[in-house]
Amino acid sequence: MKLLKRLSCAATAVFTAAFCLSAPTVQMTQYVSAAEDYENFAKALQYSQYLYDANMCGNDVDENTRFSWRGDCHTYDSQLPLNTEYTNLSDSFISQYKDILDPDGDGYVDVSGGFHDAGDHVKFGMPEAYSGSTLGWGYYEFRDSYAKTGQDDHIETILRYFNDYFMKCTFRDQNGDVVAFCYQVGEGEIDHDYWNAPENDSMKRKGFFLTGEKPQTDYVAATAASLAVNYLNFKDTDKTYADECLDYAEALYEFAMSHDKELSDNEDGPRSFYRSSKWEDDYCWAGMWLYKATKNTVYLDEALGVLGNDYYAPPSYVHNWNDVWTGAMCLISECNDEDGSILDRYRTISGKNEYEISDFWSQIEKQIQNCMNGVMGTLSPQGYFFLDKWGSARYNTAAQLAALVYDKYNNNGKPSEYSEWAKGQMEYLLGNNNAGTAYVVGYNENAVKYPHHRAASGLSRCEDTSEQKHVLYGALVGGPDANDEHIDLTKEYVYNEVTIDYNAAFVGACAGLYEFFGDESMEVTPDFPPPDKNSGGESGGNNYWVEGFYTEQIQNGGIGCTEITMYVCSDSVKPKKDISVRYYFCAAGMSSVSDMQVNQLYDQAEVEDGADGVLSGPHLYKDDIYYVEVKWDGYAIANSNKKYQFQIGSWSTPWDSSDDWSLQGMLKVESNLYEGSPEKAANICVYSDGVLVGGTEPDGNTPIVSAGAGDLNKDGSINTTDLVLLQKYLVKISVTIADTDAADVNGDGKINVLDAIKLRRVITGVE
Repeated sequence: MKLLKRLSCAATAVFTAAFCLSAPTVQMTQYVSAAEDYENFAKALQYSQYLYDANMCGNDVDENTRFSWRGDCHTYDSQLPLNTEYTNLSDSFISQYKDILDPDGDGYVDVSGGFHDAGDHVKFGMPEAYSGSTLGWGYYEFRDSYAKTGQDDHIETILRYFNDYFMKCTFRDQNGDVVAFCYQVGEGEIDHDYWNAPENDSMKRKGFFLTGEKPQTDYVAATAASLAVNYLNFKDTDKTYADECLDYAEALYEFAMSHDKELSDNEDGPRSFYRSSKWEDDYCWAGMWLYKATKNTVYLDEALGVLGNDYYAPPSYVHNWNDVWTGAMCLISECNDEDGSILDRYRTISGKNEYEISDFWSQIEKQIQNCMNGVMGTLSPQGYFFLDKWGSARYNTAAQLAALVYDKYNNNGKPSEYSEWAKGQMEYLLGNNNAGTAYVVGYNENAVKYPHHRAASGLSRCEDTSEQKHVLYGALVGGPDANDEHIDLTKEYVYNEVTIDYNAAFVGACAGLYEFFGDESMEVTPDFPPPDKNSGGESGGNNYWVEGFYTEQIQNGGIGCTEITMYVCSDSVKPKKDISVRYYFCAAGMSSVSDMQVNQLYDQAEVEDGADGVLSGPHLYKDDIYYVEVKWDGYAIANSNKKYQFQIGSWSTPWDSSDDWSLQGMLKVESNLYEGSPEKAANICVYSDGVLVGGTEPDGNTPIVSAGAGDLNKDGSINTTDLVLLQKYLVKISVTIADTDAADVNGDGKINVLDAIKLRRVITGVE
């Protein structure tokens, strides 16, 4: 169980910290290889899946992500107010189906989980369903590649996370019929106003539902496709789970069949962000997956029926969230190969004859050729297939996937010129280009470093050119343009956007390339991902510190002030909303502390989020040492990386800051408009509810290192002393718990007897 593993690791934190004090700093190059790794498709497949660890949402992120810097977020999606303000449902619909939408009657509907769309945090329906189904497609076609490289467990975790969410968002009556489906949570216009880590978000999030009155065929069909392929991927290893996925897939498709076929209302949720243009491709895509899963010809006929109206679609565009005709045609072709009767069945349904349609695979082959020779899109000077500036790499890798699937069924499972072309395109994206740039974040020392991603950046705004806080390993950025040019800046979202649909076909293409070209020289990166560069392993990812700089504004006669610019920082993924910061100074040379003035200059959190930092003081520490304090009640300032500036000094008596404790070792600059990188200010102290959690106080006090959940007294270990404290706390015996968060051992947000049971099991090693 993952929690036990984390606690066991936490128990060795003191040893780890001691080791880190003497060990050399681990450099990124120890975990990434040279640019020649563009030929290593095992490594590419391994890295390609990690974007999904970064984009998980909900109450189960902690238990599923492989990134230490991501945690549970938007947990309030589990309590979406069931009313017309927080949903697009009418009062009459809510009243009629309240027992289904809100079975426990608390006035909320649970739509938590799933994946953030991109660098933002909206859960958009079409790209999410597309990503789930396309990831499933890659696993279905090239499953051996995942097994041989040890990546099957990872992809299955991701696929479960997608499809568990789809089932949660499907609301069915007692007969099993679908009455509503939540296809989107959050709104782009609101979400894009904030550049925060998702764990720090508190913005309003609205849920968008389809119903029988507005069936929106593309949403239900696209989701049914993901659930159906998930059945095929799990039916031999977890039949109970697979059967559940199939049951939901059939219910959603039945909803699509029994209601009027109509395109989704793009204004009702996605608006300009994802404008779906048709439903027929999704309907065919889902029908063919269901036919593969059940052999029920009803699904086959439904799929062939809509294909008849758009038969020539597949060569016109590559597989993507708004057009899955390519994938659908591949499935039709595969099924026809199995029994040879589907072509005749299609001719009967469509009224076409043998002169109009002789086979299905030819349409896919034509698309591949069009990509290769520049008939579709264009070829860059270096031969890169470029279709569109918005995510050029996603279209390129989707074309690769189609070529690889084609060769699997048409060239005796061996690579032809089409797979060779796909190989060359992938090598280009992995660094075999004139610039030597790998367009996969963290792939090697020459990889892009500034993806447009809020959680990874750790910055207060996308225009910030500072080094990003975390490495977004495996994320495929938008990619180069038609001239092989690329701009690696966070703000350049055309070039450096990352999304769950960008990586979807990329993962499958990596698996296909390993299937055809993999050999023993291709190896995955061991012990991956490496420790987060901001954690250091000292306190289980709960470090707090201040970064900043200062400038002196001293006039003739020595009067003046010191201007402090600071950023409160943390590597914790569980935000604290009771943070304060203290700046310590010496008043020994002042005739009276009352002569001192303290003024706020700028509070970015207040300007952008309305979270006012309250500046107070001076307060006596001891002797001649005082401090001023800034406190943000109810706002996770340490996770937001917002700038705060204040001024401290005297305009009546000379001001001398040279003996100020908090200024020792701090970066001095010429102006508070300094645009360079701030540096750590070790003597500006951070407090949580008045308890020191970061920095060093004037008398040498430093934070007590915690071993994590279960270490109630914060002595660096988890033992029976902590259990006794918890037991006394539960029976209301007066005891002091240094860290009440640590008392929530099972992480359910409550402190009760279940935590005591969990803690006892952790201590005894029985789970």
